[in-house]
Amino acid sequence: MSKAADDIATGPLVEFALALNSSSLPAPVQHECRRALLDAIGCIIGGARHEIVERAHHALHEFTGPATTSLLGRSERTDALHAALLNGLAGAAYSFFDSYSDALLHPGGPVTAALLAVAERRPVTGAQFLAALAAGVETACRLTKLAVLPPAEGNMSWSQSGVAGGVGAALAAGRLLDLPAAQLRWAIGIAASEASGTRVEHGTMAASLIFGRAAQSGLRAALLAKHGFTSSARPIEGPHGFASVFSARPNFTALVNGLGSEFEILGNTYKPFPTGVVVHPAIDAMLQLKRRHSFEAKDISRIGLNVTPSAVTFGSRAQPADDLEAKFSIQHWVAAAALRGKAGIQEGTLANVKDPEIIRLRSITVVDADPLLLPYGARLALELSGGRRLESSVEHCVGSPQAPMSDEALEAKFLDQCEPLIGGLRAKSLAAMCWRILDLEDATELARSAC
Repeated sequence: MSKAADDIATGPLVEFALALNSSSLPAPVQHECRRALLDAIGCIIGGARHEIVERAHHALHEFTGPATTSLLGRSERTDALHAALLNGLAGAAYSFFDSYSDALLHPGGPVTAALLAVAERRPVTGAQFLAALAAGVETACRLTKLAVLPPAEGNMSWSQSGVAGGVGAALAAGRLLDLPAAQLRWAIGIAASEASGTRVEHGTMAASLIFGRAAQSGLRAALLAKHGFTSSARPIEGPHGFASVFSARPNFTALVNGLGSEFEILGNTYKPFPTGVVVHPAIDAMLQLKRRHSFEAKDISRIGLNVTPSAVTFGSRAQPADDLEAKFSIQHWVAAAALRGKAGIQEGTLANVKDPEIIRLRSITVVDADPLLLPYGARLALELSGGRRLESSVEHCVGSPQAPMSDEALEAKFLDQCEPLIGGLRAKSLAAMCWRILDLEDATELARSAC
């Protein structure tokens, strides 16, 4: 087979990125890109003062270069590579990010963090920024389809946000740096050779670091390629390349079919709760019960949950040791929702994890897997004192593809995260800026307004 015929993945991705511009994006795709941008920046600002960001900044500060690049939600500046790392880390601090498919890819944060760093290095319009964002997110989504979504056969132990997210960030940053085709190939290859991230880290600080590393490695790959640093010309499909490393049975058709005319970002979703999406149906079921019935948490004697097998695999943590473990605990979030009647960032804090009543409710929560449930479904049964029993069933939880968050709900989420750090007026101004990104002559305004 000829070299050209072998070029079945890297070449099409590069051609797609080079041809893409904001005016060629269909209106629904443009709108979804604005939603992704709003959500990513909101999560970065919301997590800017999280303990994991403070620890990382303290540990690495002495090794940073010239202070050229903004840390969103903070007054400090740092060099571009560390800014990408810390902003990407902040965006994942509360696990409040976007989600694509049951592969649990979260592409918006790493791609946005890398692009914000580029935008502070050279003049970039909002239209250029949005086109690069679309290219990066689409690349990450399609690499995920190639590697793990059926009929592909991949190992879900790999975090797709670390594996595919870094390559998407590299292509996006390279596009914004105006790299030619050969250098875009190298950027993809450099990022693919550094791709990593294991799901065993869920419940630890390292889980969020995966996102910061994806943003940083993507930016670094693009900068290296711009200065002539080479990689394989076919790093995705070549022998021992990305596809063969991360997939036992890669699906190249899923990567190229409709590329440039059909957009996977339209399947992206946004989280109403700061925890893994597999936990959301159970939270939604409890909150629905709270809205429909009058009961006190102290009267609950048993909580019975039927959830999907993946929810048990990734979310069953009956006794989380701290807030990091509680982020991915079905038992914790259902207990907190039962007691507080809501499930936001505050309900995931250490104070709530250690709350005696929430601890009691977690201890009486029984979680069972039901393979017949729809992916975003759950069933909940409460047993109350006096023999009263309440039940709730969810087929498509809020935030799922079938029940997506509205623009208004997404902006409310953005403001809730940003107002405590940058104030209400600036938060509203920044939200408006994200919605009208195509009108910006200088995309650096995004970073300036977020600090």
